[in-house]
Amino acid sequence: KQWYQRRVRGFMVLIDCHVHLSDKQFEEDLETVVLNCENDDIFAVAVGMSYSDFPQVLDIAQRFNNVSYGLGLHPIQHGIIDKKPLKEEDTVELSQWLEKYSSSAVCLGECGLDFSRWLCPSSLERDGQRSALINQIQLSKQFNLPLNLHSRSAGKPLLDLLRANDVSPTLLHAFDGGKKAIRQGVTDGHYFSVAPSIVRDPSQQLVATSVPRDRVVLESDGPGLGPVKGQRNSPLNLSITVDALAKLWDCSREDVADITTQNALRLFPKLKSVVKL
Repeated sequence: KQWYQRRVRGFMVLIDCHVHLSDKQFEEDLETVVLNCENDDIFAVAVGMSYSDFPQVLDIAQRFNNVSYGLGLHPIQHGIIDKKPLKEEDTVELSQWLEKYSSSAVCLGECGLDFSRWLCPSSLERDGQRSALINQIQLSKQFNLPLNLHSRSAGKPLLDLLRANDVSPTLLHAFDGGKKAIRQGVTDGHYFSVAPSIVRDPSQQLVATSVPRDRVVLESDGPGLGPVKGQRNSPLNLSITVDALAKLWDCSREDVADITTQNALRLFPKLKSVVKL
């Protein structure tokens, strides 16, 4: 499929590199949200996080011309009752999904590490996450898909694991590491995404001011990471991120759109066959 941006704003299309359009918060008005994105020249990469999530992600990408997708296993899986850290054996089925659907995917993810104390308190559970991610790294190499990564409270461990497994570039989504970790990520060739929560989140502001402009892309992470905590976020709020970056970078909104879109096309090369500029 091909989606041609119409330049309704007078400048380049915006690419949302990480959004959860299959989330229940979009159930009632998904079509309206996505079509409004198309009217605003916004292209979205919908990421899957679990096997139960994959069918809907694939269906959304099939239905809408301005949506592509990635499939991966989030480090924290939602069970019937509670949330559980991902284990190595949980990734076995993923290769079958990628065998069937990787040709149209633009990335592998959302995957990564989450070492939040309240979700993953034990070293055994953290080791299980590492093993599961190594399996997904191997699949990303096998299917030639860049990783779309989560790293809550695990920035340095994630970067060390990527370096040890010779993986670069990847997308570090919602990165919450400090300056030293950011420098390591930049040195190793990774990209960082910035969400509309930049207007209230110091970690997003740190990324925006510490990472070279040619390594920054846009994300919404909708329905999360919106400009107002607790309110549903969507790709339509990317303009808020653009405004914030233009101010921090002391440049025009057009420059921000141009820079971040070209970065996204370098990071996710398959988008070049879908997004025609």
